[in-house]
Amino acid sequence: MKNRKQAYHIETEKGLINDPNGLSYFKGKYYVFFQWNPNTTDHSYKVWGKTTSQDLIHWSEPIIALQASEAYDKDGTYSGSAVSDGETLSLYYTGNVKREGVRYPEQCLAQSKDGVHFKKYGSVLSLPDDYTGHFRDPKVTKEDVWKMIIGGQNKKTGRGNIIQYTSIDGTSFKFNKIIGISKQYEMIECPDLFTLDAHEVLIYGLQSRNNDTDECLDAHAVYLIDTLSDLDKGMHMDEGYDFYAPQTFVDAQGRRIMLAWMSRFSDAQEVEFAKDGHIHCLTMPRELSVKKGKLIQLPVREMYELCHEIPYTNHMKIQRQAMIEISPLEHISFSINKELSIHFNEGISIERYDWAEQKYQKKSWPIKINHMEIWLDTSSVEIFANNGEFVYSARLDPQAEDLLLASSKESQNINVYRLEI
Repeated sequence: MKNRKQAYHIETEKGLINDPNGLSYFKGKYYVFFQWNPNTTDHSYKVWGKTTSQDLIHWSEPIIALQASEAYDKDGTYSGSAVSDGETLSLYYTGNVKREGVRYPEQCLAQSKDGVHFKKYGSVLSLPDDYTGHFRDPKVTKEDVWKMIIGGQNKKTGRGNIIQYTSIDGTSFKFNKIIGISKQYEMIECPDLFTLDAHEVLIYGLQSRNNDTDECLDAHAVYLIDTLSDLDKGMHMDEGYDFYAPQTFVDAQGRRIMLAWMSRFSDAQEVEFAKDGHIHCLTMPRELSVKKGKLIQLPVREMYELCHEIPYTNHMKIQRQAMIEISPLEHISFSINKELSIHFNEGISIERYDWAEQKYQKKSWPIKINHMEIWLDTSSVEIFANNGEFVYSARLDPQAEDLLLASSKESQNINVYRLEI
């Protein structure tokens, strides 16, 4: 069996993980919760998994934090968020309830004083009359009042909205306003609204659904800055294949940090990875900023402490955990095994080998690249170009134990770093 186990990305030893939830900094530790089916590699059941870290690099063994155990969450503890006030960690999540195949979600609360034991307090918001059972993913913040934004499908239009609710005490929420509306997409998922560098930023997922069959057809993560009402104008957060459900939090240093689900596989791609008994992972932590009307994403600075430079020579071999830095001042192509190739010409094109279809998937962009970082783990790549303006995330199926790095011509503009985890 191939070794696809990641070295510095969050994943589990068994089952399926997806959306990161409840990202928070609480009593000296970073907390990452996530959607998890610990039993099998499908979406048939969901609990909240949990892992913690003191440095955003080394993560504890994932354990279950919230089980589907009560009448209001009996069919799954679905996505949500966390609020830390220093003494209490409050988790808000969607309790999935199905009656005769119809969803009746409840937005629920659980709290902890130690980050280990969580007490459930039940529903804080029931399904409003104006929305279908697609009403989920509460992102809660505490300022002068408690605010909850949530994605919902409007019954009348069959399209997605982001709605804001408020609360005095965080235990009962009332309608406040509609943040934004989609006229094109049937559902909005995983909304997150925050202020960054004096700008209002909204990130969310646009989801196409077949309302007759209740089937998800497509979904991708986007963002808006300052002008938020027209959700269809969202700009792509990531240009790769495997990025969805991003969520952010603020750490003790005031950084806005984001993680996302790093796996949007096709059914055929999932079959191969599921042979390992576990599937999917999260992105590395990224620090966000806003510059010139764009959302900038870069690896948190802790990641750079792992980098140890080694001289680059064409057709060199290196361990799979690596970072390659390219400053393309000329027309070159760069390849990593048969898994990935990058071509710098008038613009940039990236080809990722699709292990299921056994052919290359190619994307091209008419942008000039001045600088690029390629972060590689055992079975993934995250690319950050032009100081975080351009980001590309994708899973890879390892074709060899090592990485073979090759450029189309000799270049002085390539630096290679091994990552010591």
